Amino acid sequence: MSPVPDPNPLSRLATVGERLGWIFNDPDQHRQRFTEPPPQPAPVDPELGERLTRAQRGMVRRILVSLGAGLGLTVLIGCCGGFLTRDSDNARTLVFFLAGICFLGGVAGAILAGIMPSLARRSIEEASEKSQAAYALEHASWDSRRQWHDQQQQNLVDALPEWLAATPSPGTRRVDIVGGTLYGWEAVLTVFGGSLLATRGSLVLADFTGEALSGELMDLASATGRSVREVVLPAQLAEFDLVAGLEPAELVDGLVEAMYGDAPDGGNRAERSQDALLLNQIASILAPDLTMARFTAALRALSSGPNSIDPRLDALRPEEARVRRIEAFLHPLEAMGSAPATTAPADLTCLVAEAGGGRAQHELLKDLLVQWLGHQLRRTTNPIGSLVLLGADEIDHRAIERLSTLCERRGIRLVLFFQHLRAESLRTIGGGEVALMRLGNHQEAAQAAEFVGRGHKFVLSRLTRSLGGEETHTVADMTGESETKGGTKGERASRHGLRRYTSTNWSKTRNWSRTESTADATNWSNATSTERVYEYTVEPRVLQDLPEYAMVLVKNEGTGAVVQAVEVDPAIVTLPRVQMSPGQSHTPELPAPAWGSITDPPERDRSSRG
Repeated sequence: MSPVPDPNPLSRLATVGERLGWIFNDPDQHRQRFTEPPPQPAPVDPELGERLTRAQRGMVRRILVSLGAGLGLTVLIGCCGGFLTRDSDNARTLVFFLAGICFLGGVAGAILAGIMPSLARRSIEEASEKSQAAYALEHASWDSRRQWHDQQQQNLVDALPEWLAATPSPGTRRVDIVGGTLYGWEAVLTVFGGSLLATRGSLVLADFTGEALSGELMDLASATGRSVREVVLPAQLAEFDLVAGLEPAELVDGLVEAMYGDAPDGGNRAERSQDALLLNQIASILAPDLTMARFTAALRALSSGPNSIDPRLDALRPEEARVRRIEAFLHPLEAMGSAPATTAPADLTCLVAEAGGGRAQHELLKDLLVQWLGHQLRRTTNPIGSLVLLGADEIDHRAIERLSTLCERRGIRLVLFFQHLRAESLRTIGGGEVALMRLGNHQEAAQAAEFVGRGHKFVLSRLTRSLGGEETHTVADMTGESETKGGTKGERASRHGLRRYTSTNWSKTRNWSRTESTADATNWSNATSTERVYEYTVEPRVLQDLPEYAMVLVKNEGTGAVVQAVEVDPAIVTLPRVQMSPGQSHTPELPAPAWGSITDPPERDRSSRG
């Protein structure tokens, strides 16, 4: 894929339509297969093959029968007819003619029986040639339709974009970007920030990383004719008044919040209340001319004795330790607003915290700047379109929640960049959609994977197969025999006197039996079981190995988390077939035609079908 020549490709990023980056869309996935099956040659009529078989099988027998019948009839007619017609020459001639006809008939029958296989074979060849000709015509027509379908699909594929714009879901006001490198953040700022400028209007960017990552975004804004204002803090603190326009109570709340913002649970409640009381008393005395220079001067005067700022301050008599502690916090801000700039609000405002300097001053400026942003969102008459915070890791989660609520109510896009996924970040992310970039630490990657969630998957756990059989055969023979023999003797009276008698009885029994039984049993089983396991949707190792210009976008679309792989390299804009507006729909897919309802191709293709 060759880049498209463009004298200023960067300006294409500032086109309407929010884009976090692009999702690669493989056009070949939309290509639909030609579903009509290819034609098959029509089979030769089986009757022709059977006819050939019968002709070959009975050929010799039919030849012999024909010759025998013809010859037999010839001899019979010739002998019998010649004897009966010996006295008539005409009759004898007719008999011989009939005998000749029978002989020729037998020969003709034998010849026909001999050529019947050849005739049958010729019929098969003619049917096969006809079938091949019809098949060639049908295949040419099918191939023409297939080529036409493939060409239509190719035209469709060529019209589809290869890179689709990745955008937050409709109705989502906040995007949290977690992890990544500085170069990756700069790329996201250029791509996403350029689309926000073009879509939502003015943008305010607060960079707490100390690396000034907004340079490329500012170049993009300038190249597209948008005004740019950059404020580097604390170097330009005198030109940028964070307390201008605030009511005394609002100023005190912001200062106290900045002083106690990073303390556990907001710090000691008593100390916090006493500091707020003292600052409110000082503010009420200094109002309406309330500046940070007068505030710090008043604190200095309270700790050093009588002062010339305002005699009413002498009546306060606070604890010296408390005054010095508050003065130490606010001293770095003394020059704030001493030379305010008159620059009009710009389309792109970048508030950049410098690297180096004291950590306490950096934290105080960061917390105070967040408070100022909240006040601006509440009070401004010209609301901004987008608010971007770089390095939001150490901002108190309550301050982020307040900003998120304000942006939600006013329809402002809030974008938060977290370099790490730690305890404070875990309490913060999830208020909108989350984009995960490279997370080098394995614990952070595991926490991010847990955040994306796990899903149930079924895996094959056991495969059981058994084959067995049983056969039983039993034979039993039984033979028996018994014999009984007995007799009786006695006398009985009769008219002639006593007579002696003898009787004998005898019996013999024999039995025989045979028993046979057979049992044959076979058993076979094939069992497969699956187990339901709980696995990461995105494995931690994947998050650790993400390319520098890649992110995993986790979108909540009502039915669960939708995970998308997004490329944020600004150079993608130079490639062809890149979708810039998320509202652009894909070219409708050409439905795959069913083989029974294929439309004919154009006439130039159909003409080849004859």
